[in-house]
Amino acid sequence: MSASPVGSGAPRVDVHTHAIPPQLPRLAERYAGSWPSLVATGPCTADLLLGEDFFRALDDRCWDARRRIEDMDAEQVAVQVVSPIPVTFSYRLPADGVTELARVQNEWIAELVRDTPDRFVGLGTVALQDPAAAASSVIECITTFGLRGIEIGSNVDGLALDDPALEDFWAACADTGAVVLVHPWQVLGEERLGRHGLLYSVGMPAETAAAAATLMLGGVLDRHPALRVVLAHGGGALLAMLPRIERCLTMLPGMTPPALAPREYLRRFWYDSLVYDPGTVHSLVRAVGADRVMVGSDYPFPIAERPVGSGVLAAGLADEEQTAVLTGTAADLFGLR
Repeated sequence: MSASPVGSGAPRVDVHTHAIPPQLPRLAERYAGSWPSLVATGPCTADLLLGEDFFRALDDRCWDARRRIEDMDAEQVAVQVVSPIPVTFSYRLPADGVTELARVQNEWIAELVRDTPDRFVGLGTVALQDPAAAASSVIECITTFGLRGIEIGSNVDGLALDDPALEDFWAACADTGAVVLVHPWQVLGEERLGRHGLLYSVGMPAETAAAAATLMLGGVLDRHPALRVVLAHGGGALLAMLPRIERCLTMLPGMTPPALAPREYLRRFWYDSLVYDPGTVHSLVRAVGADRVMVGSDYPFPIAERPVGSGVLAAGLADEEQTAVLTGTAADLFGLR
């Protein structure tokens, strides 16, 4: 992918979009638990259920490549990086069934990419509650399905991302060069954040910050220096919390400092631009560099930034920085050049 003139018509790569196959396996017939399923509500719509409970209304932008490309063309999106809907992580459910659910999604996303390779890049999902199976699935995603990486949750049903049980998984990601998109899920304080939309507005940014700090302070980035980790939602609250993280390392008893100062790890991550505020995009680029920030929208959900990349275009970046965030950084990370 080559650079184009900067401005409202400049192409962009959207690294944060979600999709789901129009049919999911009927896992509730063989495994206990509340499994994701789709129930058609019209010719172009469906409800996403968890067991018998309604989760979200979807439309065919979630599974129809033609609809997605129409929207992409209207908003100058050259390429979408497509990842599963986080509720399908299913880390609380039996691992064998989740491995099957993940493979169905991974195969479908791979087919989407194969059908239109110039417009879509795929990320898969794995059953992280079984780290050995997850490590094997990472290899399958990259070598068999041709995906560029995987999307994971910010914890594994309460298990922190620096837990020793996950070492083989992280090693597989590093060895294969898989891009790992960390998306908040099962957030901190979930039981208190049901009102006022706080689960999404406060819980998710805090959860992403906790996951990133865990990777920094728990030594995961030191043990696996080849890891390529993308933090959703501009890293959540990480930048705002960083001075406090550094302060607590020096004054709380029993703390074990990481190999580097916490702020030295900021450029070990990549970040999407999905922060809904041009000034915050500007601050993020100042803190980590344009070569670590990429457009993200959360397409096709109501919370998505529309038009895609509008926050980047209004952030007052230098031309070369804006070009990097719109296309160049993602092209380098995902091998699109």
